[in-house]
Amino acid sequence: MLERYMAPPAKTSWTQLLQREFFPTDRRRDIDGLRGLAVLMVVLFHAGWLRGGFVGVDIFVVISGYFMGRSALMQHPFKPVNFVCRRLYRLLPALLCMIALVSAGMLWWLLPSDRADVALNGAYALVYLSNIWASGHVGYFEGQSIAYPFLHTWSLSLEMQFYTIIFMMALFLPFLRHRKWAISAICLLSFAFSMVSHLHGDTQGYYNIFDRMWQFSLGTMIWILPPLRLSRGAATLVFAAAYAMLIGAALFYRLDFACPSYMSALPCLAVVALIMLPQTGAARIGLVPLSPVGVISYSIYLWHWPGIVVANYLMAFQVHGWTMAAVLGIVMVVSLFSYLFVERVGLEYEKTARQDVRVRGAGFLVGACTILALVLFSVSATYRVH
Repeated sequence: MLERYMAPPAKTSWTQLLQREFFPTDRRRDIDGLRGLAVLMVVLFHAGWLRGGFVGVDIFVVISGYFMGRSALMQHPFKPVNFVCRRLYRLLPALLCMIALVSAGMLWWLLPSDRADVALNGAYALVYLSNIWASGHVGYFEGQSIAYPFLHTWSLSLEMQFYTIIFMMALFLPFLRHRKWAISAICLLSFAFSMVSHLHGDTQGYYNIFDRMWQFSLGTMIWILPPLRLSRGAATLVFAAAYAMLIGAALFYRLDFACPSYMSALPCLAVVALIMLPQTGAARIGLVPLSPVGVISYSIYLWHWPGIVVANYLMAFQVHGWTMAAVLGIVMVVSLFSYLFVERVGLEYEKTARQDVRVRGAGFLVGACTILALVLFSVSATYRVH
């Protein structure tokens, strides 16, 4: 009997691997490009090279609201276990890795008073309350912010708090007859709260979930708004106007335009317009080339600020110019490794593991974060006493 001939598996070239990793076809590459644009704005702002780059956070928040609206409110039926596991595997491995490594590398050579504050900030970041810690300790745009390598995690804490809110909404969705009105009401109430903070000069509202909830809600509302039906020419004009709004805000916005401020609404509305537009030729030119940066944007965001802070400690002077460029180059390499060997591994495991194994793994991640947070709380308490 003749044996059946089995063809060897086709080899995957390195170009195909790169294409699959950084130009995936199963997601909107223009939104990945928006993420890339947002993280570059934030990095350049922290480097001191972009005056209004803080609007990158506003872009991230609206995009997050958009994706969470799809993952929670648009899923029928809503699967709570899948939602929670996906969020935990998406966020925790890279955050845990970053805080563990930076803490191990920094705490032993800092002054005791600095050890107490840095350890406490790391502990709060691991339990996603970093924004609450920051609102009581340091202004985001003040000079002392350079002393805290985990200060940037305030936005991740906001995001997790939003996930909790939208998770609860999704659970009660079957009992909610008018979800459009509910989401719209949350958006309007939060915006009103933000404007009150603005009028009272409450700059610490920058960290507050109630001052930011309207931005998340804007992204979520994209799913309940009627789709834009525009001609190719009109869509291109809208894209150009929205894109110019984002670039103009990054270049010219002043610090007092940061949320809470009515001026923060303009870049958020521009992001809504860009997401709602069909993918145009202009989007392929203006956003898609940035999509590889968007794919690894979470790792870039995690590592860029600790890199800048550590460099300032090591150099004993404020890093700028070519030194800053070298620091950011190293950060990009570290971020790429973080994505390939930590972030992506977690996501792939979440996709392929059985549900019971996935749940146990999520529990392990939460436990690891809790243990490290307790260690950092202990370190902070010890050095604060001494």
